[in-house]
Amino acid sequence: MNQQILTDARAGRLTKQALADMLNGDRRQRFLNTCAVIEKQFTEACTARQEPCLESGCSLEGDICLEPLMCAEGDYQKACGAEWLKIITQ
Repeated sequence: MNQQILTDARAGRLTKQALADMLNGDRRQRFLNTCAVIEKQFTEACTARQEPCLESGCSLEGDICLEPLMCAEGDYQKACGAEWLKIITQ
């Protein structure tokens, strides 16, 4: 594996899709499932702050929302990158 790719994944400079595209079969599905858990955690943390992006409240109560992922894009991509690195070293 190219060292620059590993460095970029660790630093959160690669998207979930870019990382997923480098995996096959079961490894790809494991990665996407893990990222879904991370996405849910970011959504739940946003909901817990009780500062919804819509006046009427959270539009995706109980589901995954893109707003907290976009607001914390670097941290989100680092979290997914860390999980990707675990998968490729197994």
